[in-house]
Amino acid sequence: MKFTSSLKLKLIYVFRINDAAHRGCLKVGEATCDNDNVFGLAPNSKALNESAKKRINQYTQTAGIAYDLLYTELTIYNSKKGLCSFNDKEVHSVLERSGIRKKIFDTENKANEWFITDLETVKRAITAVKEGRESLSSAEVSHDQTPIVFRPEQREAIEKTKKQFRKSNQMLWNA
Repeated sequence: MKFTSSLKLKLIYVFRINDAAHRGCLKVGEATCDNDNVFGLAPNSKALNESAKKRINQYTQTAGIAYDLLYTELTIYNSKKGLCSFNDKEVHSVLERSGIRKKIFDTENKANEWFITDLETVKRAITAVKEGRESLSSAEVSHDQTPIVFRPEQREAIEKTKKQFRKSNQMLWNA
């Protein structure tokens, strides 16, 4: 007989949707990690990203919504008190107490985990939760845009173009 643990670790994920309605907004959510070997996984590791995508696909795929997964991190961490855990609601609270506005898209279906912020500010909010802080200092809240994440074929095209422009000042793309 094989025994399996009923304990499933959680992770925090951050993603965006690249359309006009969601411009400048990030969704901060929580998912369960299906991988049993999650202890010590680094942020944005393959196992964490797969678990986050599985959760996000549950509510975006049927609507055909394309998204960019920007960040994943386990909610369990070591502190002076021992092994601790946090959830997405705690990150939301830090963001709100730091003056970051929520963007409400759908009150009926509770689509209220969207924030008008950038990725670095969300990462700092996660760190603040782990440190037991209730908000970010004004210096920790950045007002930058979240960087564009290119698909592999787009990155390849950019590199080809940069290489070509080192040789000459013309490039013809068949788009």
